[in-house]
Order: sequence, then structure tokens, then C-alpha cells
Amino acid sequence: MHTKQKRTKKLTKKREKIKVLLSDADIAYLKRIVKRGTHPAQVINRSRILLMSHDGKTNRAIVDALACSPRSVTDVRERFIARGKDVRATIHDAPRSGQPRKILPEHETFVVATCCTDPPEGHAHWTLDALRKRLLNEYEEIRTVSDERIRHILLANKLKPWREKNVVRAQAHAALS
Repeated sequence: MHTKQKRTKKLTKKREKIKVLLSDADIAYLKRIVKRGTHPAQVINRSRILLMSHDGKTNRAIVDALACSPRSVTDVRERFIARGKDVRATIHDAPRSGQPRKILPEHETFVVATCCTDPPEGHAHWTLDALRKRLLNEYEEIRTVSDERIRHILLANKLKPWREKNVVRAQAHAALS
């Protein structure tokens, strides 16, 4: 019975209300975002939540007006306090690191340089599969790479090894000298 009383106390404990007080410059900034409508929907919605919070609206009133979840309103208010009452940091997501690049510039350079050499024995030109295999053999830290990624590397460097006129060969330079 004693534990039941503790649970009831926890459930009935009210959260501290988060007050949002904005400067005139912040209000003008948020209103511009809302009126223009050129920002992502999340940013516009967070801006509206901040403006309505500043006007003294309750969470329930904001939820009803914006048709968003109660947690969204609470999250924006908590984020506002956590990010030092910085409006721009509150409405925009923090940058994410993302997955590290698997193919580094040195790998791309290797593919381009390999593409400009003589093709493997029995081939008239470098194929995407042959370039991929050569890259995987040369760099053990790369586990997999798709033919499509190799194709993108070549296109970014305006190379088309399957077309003879786009390949730079060492012999061609020696003959011109």
C-alpha cells in the first residue's frame, strides 16, 4: 500500500511551466518565417509554437490551433530553454554528423588515375567492374563499393573510359613530344 501512494504522488506531480519570452527582434524574425512559408514545415511549426507560447497560450490551446502533438509543444519549449533562449537554434535542427565517407578523395584519385592507364589484359577499355575490383584490391579498408559509385566518380571527372577519345594514355603524350 505504501508503494501505491508513492506512485500516485509521482503521477500527480506537476511539471514546471516553461515561460517563453521573446525580444521584438525575435518576434519579427519568427513572423517573417511564418509569413513567407519558404522554410521547412518543421521550422514554420516551431516558429508558430514559440510565437503562441510568447503570447501566453497553453499547451492545449497550441495543440488545438496547430494540430500538432502535445509533445511537440513541450519539446520546443524545452529546447528553447536548453539552447540558451536562442530562437534560431531552437527552430532549426542541430547539424548531424552523418555516416563517415567510405570513398575518400585519395580513393577517387586512384580510380581516375587507373582509368587513364592501359586496360586489363583482354579488354579494350576499363569497365566499371574492373575499376571497382582494382580499387578493392588496392585499399583493404574499403569493404565494398558499387559500380554506380565508380560511375559517379568518373562522371564527376568527365571521364568515359569506354570511349577511346576520352582516355588519356601515356603513349599519346610521348608521341606528341
